[in-house]
Amino acid sequence: MNYKYVGTGIIAILLIAGATWFFMISSYEEDLGTNNEYAAVDSTSNLTTEKNNSLLDISFSKSDEPLEWSKLSISIDNGTETMDCSKGNFTSNDIGRSKVKPKLSSDGMTFTVMVDATSEDEFTYLDLPNLIESNQSFFNLRFSKTDIFLSENVTGTIIEGKNFEDVVNIPDQDFTVSSKERLDWYDYKLSTHRVEPEDKIYIINNNGNYFKIKFLSYYNEDDEARHVSFLVAALNGSTFPALSNPLIVSPAKCTIIESISKSDFWEEDEDIIIYENNFDICSDSCTIKIYITYENVLVKGTTQIKLI
Repeated sequence: MNYKYVGTGIIAILLIAGATWFFMISSYEEDLGTNNEYAAVDSTSNLTTEKNNSLLDISFSKSDEPLEWSKLSISIDNGTETMDCSKGNFTSNDIGRSKVKPKLSSDGMTFTVMVDATSEDEFTYLDLPNLIESNQSFFNLRFSKTDIFLSENVTGTIIEGKNFEDVVNIPDQDFTVSSKERLDWYDYKLSTHRVEPEDKIYIINNNGNYFKIKFLSYYNEDDEARHVSFLVAALNGSTFPALSNPLIVSPAKCTIIESISKSDFWEEDEDIIIYENNFDICSDSCTIKIYITYENVLVKGTTQIKLI
């Protein structure tokens, strides 16, 4: 046996395998966002000094699926400030530096929350109803890297096979998830060395107030690990103080009006209209920049439009 050729062959195989593995990691993309693309046009009504003008119409130029409003964020920039638009009455404030960053989705009821869980030695504690960073004396969930635990007296249950929007009622099942064990919320993909959230929804019972949570990602916009993001909304009229906390939300300066009917989805054939909401965004010719994200990922489409 020619050991030289055998050794060369083994080295070649290892190099090919290593190159393949490196390519898989470097080219990996999370299964978030959408392939839909949108187009924006100037609304037909003329701009005035009034504070309730329709500004622009948006529709899909390419559509593969309806998009859940709970996962959507639509923002516009008039050159002076960037404003989040909402189907409801409120939108998010910039809370600055914090380990807990909630952002109200365009449906006006669901938050996308990102938690900094990067510390090697300490947990990040979350006050769930208020969506603020707390401490070990008072919290509902605690985060450290991939480890997420409920607090005592908080229980949970899991729903699988449903969209986030479809879960509207408290499920008739046992709440067996407790503080005794960490949440089973992710899979680790050895081939790509990535943490991927499982397709499940947690229902959390916090002293008779119920919340639904769906984990989205373990990475931030810079693809840095240990930044856990998730959707959260209240169920069955449960108290959700975050929706009225002036430190977190404020009146929306632009509103989203659906042309077909008010629904949980931006439908594939549906136009939406962006209106001023008692705020003078554009009273004369101006250029508006548009930012639309779905599951925290930018959607392709018209990036700016001139209104006349």
